[in-house]
Amino acid sequence: MLDDDAAYFERRAETQIELASKSTDTRAVQAHYALANFYLERIYGTSEEGKAANDA
Repeated sequence: MLDDDAAYFERRAETQIELASKSTDTRAVQAHYALANFYLERIYGTSEEGKAANDA
């Protein structure tokens, strides 16, 4: 992954977390955290990928 891509995804994740913290609607909070997780997975991979690497 290019550094520019990682920086973009990190900014998007931070924005979603900030929006979640400001939201008063439970469904909106969940949606913002889901989007933040998506962006973080783009940078770091999924927990399933990490688990598979640790099991190898």
